[in-house]
Amino acid sequence: MQGVLLAERFRIGDRLGAGGSGQVWAAQDERMRREVAVKVVHPQYGMNEAETQARFQREVQLAGRLSHQNIVTVHDWGEVSVDGRPTLFLVMELVQGISLHLRLRQSTPSWPLAAGWAAQIAEALHAAHQQGVVHRDIKPANALLRPDGAVKVLDFGVAKFMGDTIGARELTVTGAPLGSPSYMSPEQAEGDREIDHRSDLYSLGCLLYHAVTGRPPFTGTNLWAVLRKHLEAVPEPPVAHAAGLPAPLNDLVLGLLAKRPADRPADAATVYEALSTLLVDHAATEPGANLLEAVQLGHSHSVSGMILKRSWELLAEARAARADAARIVTQAKQVEAEAIREAKRTTALVRRELGVLHRRSEEMDAKIERITAREFAKKPQPREEDYYLVFKKSIDGSYPTSLQFRDAVEETYGVLMSSREADRVVMRFTNRHTAELQEDHFA
Repeated sequence: MQGVLLAERFRIGDRLGAGGSGQVWAAQDERMRREVAVKVVHPQYGMNEAETQARFQREVQLAGRLSHQNIVTVHDWGEVSVDGRPTLFLVMELVQGISLHLRLRQSTPSWPLAAGWAAQIAEALHAAHQQGVVHRDIKPANALLRPDGAVKVLDFGVAKFMGDTIGARELTVTGAPLGSPSYMSPEQAEGDREIDHRSDLYSLGCLLYHAVTGRPPFTGTNLWAVLRKHLEAVPEPPVAHAAGLPAPLNDLVLGLLAKRPADRPADAATVYEALSTLLVDHAATEPGANLLEAVQLGHSHSVSGMILKRSWELLAEARAARADAARIVTQAKQVEAEAIREAKRTTALVRRELGVLHRRSEEMDAKIERITAREFAKKPQPREEDYYLVFKKSIDGSYPTSLQFRDAVEETYGVLMSSREADRVVMRFTNRHTAELQEDHFA
């Protein structure tokens, strides 16, 4: 397909990869003048059926509404004829980097690095699950690792479409069952079509097990043997294959791999909280000169990076103070204690940005409300359309987060907005803007 102009818009370049659901190509969007990735779904019988197209459109549109720093953005979809057969495709953000599948083939990372990757995937899953989107195929090949350490999850919506469409006809693309047996949940292995977000958590547990031990939790001579182990076998504790693994991380992985969905962590936010707490505690109790570089939680301005950065800076100050003289030992201990308290306060900010709003302190919420009330009393309150203009100006390739929107509102109008209100407004404006784009497209 190299060189082909797809849908009279996307000039196909190099092939980036291939899997059970299709091939991925680099492409140039000649209308928008930007680099994109195009996934061409394997041609199958019935792909030109109206029902199949509608299902594909529905799943891709749901995925396209996901706006998160750890999710590959979906831009568009369509249908073309490839070798005389109707073929569906979707257009995504082009991410520079390699898949975790290839990275894990190179070497087994340190546990903090593996936990950092899993924490970012948990962030992505939490954002998707809040929108009612279950991935269904979390595995190392569907997580891209950028050079700066950020992880991007792709193929939201694709796995469900392939399972509902091709799986329903008992067809396979490569001669193997659809999905990834090494990372399938027991309910997927049983063929249960009514799975929920806890299936993704099981798959994340398989991925994290692989990352810290160098192998998936279950292996076998054939795929069916692996599926049976997911249903019946008890996994060996990860610590049996990874000496020095912290007990809380070992227990978290085993909890994710529980056979019954009800026995797994409640949601992806809980998993993220557990992983981030592990990393902060590690930074507070066993700091090393290259700890931040080893963990690589992404951009320096991300909340995740700030946790370890702030913790490390304060603890470094404590060690330097203790080295000066015995007379400042007490002061050094106070600085160290403040470092731990600061790390826990920063972790609370992570929970708020993840949407775990009920864990946010009532005192902070009340203070914001009081400040907001005073500001509203001083200045005329902006109208809905004023806020919408700020929202649209904040769009830079993807929709702004609630924190970015709050900062933009404060800078533009001097109005302090609570996190809860910012979340509601961003969600409302995202849906509104998406609808406007669709109306323009159909027009």
